[in-house]
Amino acid sequence: MSTIERAGPIRIFLTVCGLSSFAAAADRLHLSPSAVAKAVARLEDRLGVRLFERTTRRLNLTQEGERYRDVCRRAFEEIDAAEDELAATRTAPSGLVRVNLPPLFGMTIIAPALFALSDRYPLLSFEIVLDGEKVDLLSQRVDVAVRIGALPDVSGLTARKLGMQTILLCASPYYLAEHGMPETVSDLAGHALIATSRNGRTLPWSITGADGVIEAWMPPARLLLDGSALTLAAIKAGHGIGLLPEWLAAPEIASGALRQVMPGRIAGHLPIHVIWPSAPVMLPRLRATIDAIVAAAGKSSVGGRSDGDGHAA
Repeated sequence: MSTIERAGPIRIFLTVCGLSSFAAAADRLHLSPSAVAKAVARLEDRLGVRLFERTTRRLNLTQEGERYRDVCRRAFEEIDAAEDELAATRTAPSGLVRVNLPPLFGMTIIAPALFALSDRYPLLSFEIVLDGEKVDLLSQRVDVAVRIGALPDVSGLTARKLGMQTILLCASPYYLAEHGMPETVSDLAGHALIATSRNGRTLPWSITGADGVIEAWMPPARLLLDGSALTLAAIKAGHGIGLLPEWLAAPEIASGALRQVMPGRIAGHLPIHVIWPSAPVMLPRLRATIDAIVAAAGKSSVGGRSDGDGHAA
Protein backbone atom coordinates (compact mmCIF):
# COMPACT_ATOMS: atom_id res chain seq x y z
CA MET A 1 0.00 0.00 0.00
CA SER A 2 1.38 3.44 -0.95
CA THR A 3 1.83 6.32 1.45
CA ILE A 4 -1.03 8.16 -0.26
CA GLU A 5 -3.37 5.18 0.23
CA ARG A 6 -2.38 4.99 3.92
CA ALA A 7 -3.03 8.67 4.53
CA GLY A 8 -6.84 8.30 4.58
CA PRO A 9 -7.01 5.69 7.39
CA ILE A 10 -4.33 7.56 9.33
CA ARG A 11 -6.33 10.79 9.14
CA ILE A 12 -9.35 8.88 10.43
CA PHE A 13 -7.25 7.36 13.22
CA LEU A 14 -5.94 10.76 14.31
CA THR A 15 -9.44 12.22 14.30
CA VAL A 16 -10.66 9.38 16.54
CA CYS A 17 -7.69 10.01 18.84
CA GLY A 18 -8.52 13.68 19.09
CA LEU A 19 -12.20 13.14 19.85
CA SER A 20 -11.91 9.81 21.76
CA SER A 21 -15.00 8.59 19.95
CA PHE A 22 -15.79 6.72 16.74
CA ALA A 23 -19.18 8.43 16.53
CA ALA A 24 -17.81 11.92 17.02
CA ALA A 25 -15.05 11.26 14.46
CA ALA A 26 -17.64 9.95 11.99
CA ASP A 27 -19.67 13.13 12.43
CA ARG A 28 -16.58 15.33 11.99
CA LEU A 29 -15.48 13.47 8.84
CA HIS A 30 -18.98 13.10 7.39
CA LEU A 31 -18.67 9.31 7.44
CA SER A 32 -20.76 6.59 9.00
CA PRO A 33 -19.61 5.21 12.38
CA SER A 34 -19.17 1.78 10.77
CA ALA A 35 -16.89 3.22 8.08
CA VAL A 36 -14.71 4.80 10.74
CA ALA A 37 -14.57 1.59 12.76
CA LYS A 38 -13.68 -0.46 9.67
CA ALA A 39 -10.91 1.98 8.71
CA VAL A 40 -9.33 1.70 12.16
CA ALA A 41 -9.72 -2.07 12.12
CA ARG A 42 -7.95 -2.33 8.75
CA LEU A 43 -5.15 -0.14 10.12
CA GLU A 44 -4.78 -2.44 13.13
CA ASP A 45 -4.72 -5.52 10.89
CA ARG A 46 -1.98 -4.01 8.73
CA LEU A 47 0.13 -2.99 11.73
CA GLY A 48 -0.54 -6.22 13.62
CA VAL A 49 -1.30 -4.41 16.89
CA ARG A 50 -4.34 -3.05 18.70
CA LEU A 51 -4.49 0.71 18.71
CA PHE A 52 -7.50 1.13 20.99
CA GLU A 53 -8.90 -0.58 24.08
CA ARG A 54 -12.64 -0.57 23.49
CA THR A 55 -15.21 -0.71 26.32
CA THR A 56 -18.86 0.15 26.39
CA ARG A 57 -18.11 3.48 28.05
CA ARG A 58 -14.61 4.52 27.02
CA LEU A 59 -12.20 4.39 24.10
CA ASN A 60 -8.57 4.37 25.26
CA LEU A 61 -5.36 4.24 23.26
CA THR A 62 -3.05 1.32 23.86
CA GLN A 63 0.65 1.92 24.48
CA GLU A 64 1.29 1.07 20.81
CA GLY A 65 -1.56 3.35 19.79
CA GLU A 66 -0.10 6.28 21.70
CA ARG A 67 3.29 5.84 20.05
CA TYR A 68 1.72 5.50 16.59
CA ARG A 69 -0.47 8.57 17.23
CA ASP A 70 2.53 10.72 18.21
CA VAL A 71 4.55 9.68 15.15
CA CYS A 72 1.62 10.20 12.76
CA ARG A 73 0.71 13.55 14.31
CA ARG A 74 4.24 14.90 13.84
CA ALA A 75 4.33 13.64 10.26
CA PHE A 76 1.02 15.23 9.36
CA GLU A 77 1.97 18.49 11.08
CA GLU A 78 5.05 18.65 8.83
CA ILE A 79 2.95 17.82 5.78
CA ASP A 80 0.40 20.51 6.66
CA ALA A 81 3.17 23.07 7.22
CA ALA A 82 4.78 22.19 3.88
CA GLU A 83 1.44 22.49 2.08
CA ASP A 84 0.81 25.88 3.69
CA GLU A 85 4.27 27.04 2.65
CA LEU A 86 3.79 25.86 -0.92
CA ALA A 87 0.39 27.52 -1.07
CA ALA A 88 1.97 30.78 0.10
CA THR A 89 4.48 30.68 -2.77
CA ARG A 90 1.59 30.97 -5.19
CA THR A 91 0.79 34.44 -3.86
CA ALA A 92 3.80 35.92 -2.00
CA PRO A 93 7.28 35.91 -3.55
CA SER A 94 9.65 33.59 -1.70
CA GLY A 95 12.78 31.56 -2.36
CA LEU A 96 16.09 32.27 -4.11
CA VAL A 97 16.41 34.12 -7.44
CA ARG A 98 19.77 33.98 -9.24
CA VAL A 99 20.33 37.18 -11.25
CA ASN A 100 23.07 38.03 -13.77
CA LEU A 101 23.59 41.71 -14.65
CA PRO A 102 25.95 43.80 -16.79
CA PRO A 103 28.35 45.36 -14.26
CA LEU A 104 27.81 49.13 -14.37
CA PHE A 105 24.17 49.19 -15.52
CA GLY A 106 23.37 46.42 -13.04
CA MET A 107 25.07 48.12 -10.11
CA THR A 108 23.70 51.59 -10.91
CA ILE A 109 20.15 50.94 -12.12
CA ILE A 110 18.95 47.39 -11.36
CA ALA A 111 20.58 46.16 -8.14
CA PRO A 112 19.11 48.90 -5.88
CA ALA A 113 15.61 47.87 -6.98
CA LEU A 114 16.32 44.24 -6.11
CA PHE A 115 17.70 45.24 -2.71
CA ALA A 116 14.44 47.08 -2.02
CA LEU A 117 12.43 44.08 -3.21
CA SER A 118 14.22 41.77 -0.78
CA ASP A 119 13.37 44.19 2.04
CA ARG A 120 9.73 44.13 1.00
CA TYR A 121 9.49 40.33 0.94
CA PRO A 122 11.47 38.74 3.81
CA LEU A 123 11.14 35.23 2.32
CA LEU A 124 12.65 36.37 -0.99
CA SER A 125 16.43 36.24 -1.46
CA PHE A 126 18.81 37.06 -4.31
CA GLU A 127 22.14 35.85 -5.60
CA ILE A 128 23.30 38.73 -7.84
CA VAL A 129 26.35 38.44 -10.08
CA LEU A 130 27.76 41.39 -12.05
CA ASP A 131 29.35 39.82 -15.09
CA GLY A 132 30.44 41.37 -18.36
CA GLU A 133 30.44 37.95 -20.01
CA LYS A 134 27.11 36.65 -21.26
CA VAL A 135 26.52 33.48 -19.28
CA ASP A 136 24.37 30.59 -20.46
CA LEU A 137 21.21 30.86 -18.35
CA LEU A 138 20.08 27.30 -18.98
CA SER A 139 23.34 25.52 -18.19
CA GLN A 140 24.43 27.78 -15.32
CA ARG A 141 21.05 27.84 -13.54
CA VAL A 142 20.53 31.60 -13.81
CA ASP A 143 16.92 32.64 -13.25
CA VAL A 144 17.01 36.17 -14.67
CA ALA A 145 19.55 38.19 -16.66
CA VAL A 146 19.74 41.65 -18.20
CA ARG A 147 21.43 41.98 -21.58
CA ILE A 148 22.59 45.09 -23.45
CA GLY A 149 22.85 44.55 -27.20
CA ALA A 150 21.25 42.27 -29.75
CA LEU A 151 20.00 38.99 -28.34
CA PRO A 152 21.21 35.70 -29.79
CA ASP A 153 18.65 33.29 -31.20
CA VAL A 154 18.52 30.90 -28.24
CA SER A 155 15.61 28.53 -27.79
CA GLY A 156 14.23 28.03 -24.31
CA LEU A 157 14.49 31.70 -23.28
CA THR A 158 11.90 34.45 -22.99
CA ALA A 159 12.81 38.14 -23.37
CA ARG A 160 11.16 41.42 -22.45
CA LYS A 161 12.49 44.68 -23.85
CA LEU A 162 13.40 47.28 -21.26
CA GLY A 163 14.28 50.02 -23.76
CA MET A 164 17.30 51.38 -25.57
CA GLN A 165 20.71 52.36 -24.30
CA THR A 166 21.10 55.72 -26.01
CA ILE A 167 24.69 56.89 -26.48
CA LEU A 168 25.68 60.52 -25.89
CA LEU A 169 28.87 62.40 -26.67
CA CYS A 170 29.82 64.41 -23.60
CA ALA A 171 32.39 66.83 -22.22
CA SER A 172 32.80 68.89 -19.07
CA PRO A 173 31.87 72.61 -19.15
CA TYR A 174 35.44 73.44 -18.16
CA TYR A 175 36.89 71.55 -21.11
CA LEU A 176 34.47 73.18 -23.56
CA ALA A 177 35.14 76.62 -22.14
CA GLU A 178 38.85 76.14 -22.87
CA HIS A 179 38.69 74.22 -26.15
CA GLY A 180 35.35 75.19 -27.70
CA MET A 181 32.28 73.21 -28.70
CA PRO A 182 32.83 70.94 -31.73
CA GLU A 183 30.08 70.98 -34.33
CA THR A 184 31.31 68.49 -36.93
CA VAL A 185 33.39 65.34 -37.20
CA SER A 186 36.22 67.46 -38.58
CA ASP A 187 36.06 69.59 -35.45
CA LEU A 188 36.28 66.47 -33.27
CA ALA A 189 39.58 65.47 -34.81
CA GLY A 190 41.18 68.51 -33.23
CA HIS A 191 40.01 67.70 -29.70
CA ALA A 192 41.27 65.44 -26.91
CA LEU A 193 39.14 62.32 -27.33
CA ILE A 194 38.46 59.50 -24.89
CA ALA A 195 37.62 56.14 -26.45
CA THR A 196 37.19 52.50 -25.48
CA SER A 197 39.44 49.64 -26.49
CA ARG A 198 38.69 45.95 -26.81
CA ASN A 199 41.32 43.28 -27.29
CA GLY A 200 43.89 46.00 -27.92
CA ARG A 201 41.85 47.75 -30.63
CA THR A 202 40.08 51.10 -30.49
CA LEU A 203 36.32 50.81 -30.91
CA PRO A 204 34.88 53.11 -33.61
CA TRP A 205 32.19 55.71 -32.96
CA SER A 206 28.93 55.58 -34.93
CA ILE A 207 28.16 59.08 -36.18
CA THR A 208 25.26 60.23 -38.35
CA GLY A 209 26.40 62.41 -41.23
CA ALA A 210 24.63 65.45 -42.66
CA ASP A 211 23.06 63.15 -45.28
CA GLY A 212 21.60 60.90 -42.54
CA VAL A 213 24.00 58.04 -43.26
CA ILE A 214 25.63 56.44 -40.24
CA GLU A 215 29.37 56.00 -40.53
CA ALA A 216 31.89 54.23 -38.32
CA TRP A 217 34.48 56.84 -37.37
CA MET A 218 37.75 55.86 -35.68
CA PRO A 219 38.51 58.50 -33.02
CA PRO A 220 42.16 59.54 -32.74
CA ALA A 221 41.97 59.08 -28.98
CA ARG A 222 44.55 60.16 -26.44
CA LEU A 223 42.96 58.01 -23.74
CA LEU A 224 41.78 54.43 -24.28
CA LEU A 225 39.77 53.36 -21.27
CA ASP A 226 38.08 50.15 -20.21
CA GLY A 227 34.40 50.90 -19.71
CA SER A 228 32.01 53.74 -19.02
CA ALA A 229 32.92 54.26 -15.36
CA LEU A 230 36.50 55.25 -16.23
CA THR A 231 35.30 57.30 -19.19
CA LEU A 232 32.87 59.24 -17.00
CA ALA A 233 35.60 59.99 -14.47
CA ALA A 234 37.97 61.21 -17.18
CA ILE A 235 35.35 63.39 -18.87
CA LYS A 236 34.23 65.00 -15.59
CA ALA A 237 37.86 65.75 -14.76
CA GLY A 238 38.15 67.70 -18.02
CA HIS A 239 40.48 65.33 -19.90
CA GLY A 240 38.46 65.32 -23.12
CA ILE A 241 35.33 64.30 -24.99
CA GLY A 242 33.89 60.77 -24.91
CA LEU A 243 30.87 58.55 -25.29
CA LEU A 244 28.61 57.63 -22.38
CA PRO A 245 25.29 55.79 -22.08
CA GLU A 246 22.48 58.24 -21.38
CA TRP A 247 21.38 56.40 -18.22
CA LEU A 248 24.83 57.18 -16.76
CA ALA A 249 25.28 60.67 -18.21
CA ALA A 250 21.76 62.06 -17.63
CA PRO A 251 22.19 62.87 -13.91
CA GLU A 252 25.54 64.53 -14.61
CA ILE A 253 24.04 66.61 -17.42
CA ALA A 254 21.11 67.59 -15.20
CA SER A 255 23.49 68.73 -12.45
CA GLY A 256 25.61 70.73 -14.89
CA ALA A 257 28.69 68.55 -14.41
CA LEU A 258 28.57 67.47 -18.08
CA ARG A 259 27.33 68.91 -21.35
CA GLN A 260 26.16 67.02 -24.42
CA VAL A 261 28.23 67.45 -27.59
CA MET A 262 26.80 67.21 -31.11
CA PRO A 263 23.30 66.15 -29.98
CA GLY A 264 21.41 63.99 -32.44
CA ARG A 265 24.55 63.02 -34.35
CA ILE A 266 25.66 59.99 -32.33
CA ALA A 267 24.32 56.56 -33.28
CA GLY A 268 25.11 53.03 -32.12
CA HIS A 269 22.27 52.79 -29.60
CA LEU A 270 21.65 49.30 -28.20
CA PRO A 271 18.52 47.49 -27.03
CA ILE A 272 18.26 46.34 -23.41
CA HIS A 273 16.33 43.19 -22.46
CA VAL A 274 15.55 41.17 -19.39
CA ILE A 275 15.60 37.44 -20.19
CA TRP A 276 14.71 34.27 -18.33
CA PRO A 277 14.25 30.55 -19.04
CA SER A 278 10.85 29.83 -20.53
CA ALA A 279 8.39 27.95 -18.31
CA PRO A 280 4.65 27.17 -18.52
CA VAL A 281 4.00 28.91 -15.16
CA MET A 282 5.86 31.93 -13.79
CA LEU A 283 6.53 31.70 -10.06
CA PRO A 284 5.73 34.78 -7.93
CA ARG A 285 9.42 35.31 -7.09
CA LEU A 286 10.31 35.48 -10.77
CA ARG A 287 7.35 37.71 -11.63
CA ALA A 288 8.22 40.14 -8.80
CA THR A 289 11.89 40.23 -9.86
CA ILE A 290 11.09 40.94 -13.50
CA ASP A 291 8.54 43.61 -12.57
CA ALA A 292 11.11 45.31 -10.33
CA ILE A 293 13.71 45.28 -13.12
CA VAL A 294 11.20 46.71 -15.62
CA ALA A 295 10.21 49.46 -13.17
CA ALA A 296 13.83 50.35 -12.40
CA ALA A 297 14.70 50.60 -16.08
CA GLY A 298 11.61 52.71 -16.70
CA LYS A 299 12.68 55.22 -14.06
CA SER A 300 16.11 55.58 -15.66
CA SER A 301 16.98 57.25 -18.96
CA VAL A 302 16.59 53.95 -20.80
CA GLY A 303 13.09 55.18 -21.52
CA GLY A 304 11.88 52.20 -23.59
CA ARG A 305 8.54 50.48 -23.84
CA SER A 306 8.18 46.83 -22.87
CA ASP A 307 6.85 44.13 -25.15
CA GLY A 308 4.16 42.83 -22.82
CA ASP A 309 4.87 39.63 -20.96
CA GLY A 310 7.72 38.67 -23.23
CA HIS A 311 8.62 36.85 -26.40
CA ALA A 312 10.84 33.94 -27.21
CA ALA A 313 14.47 34.88 -27.51
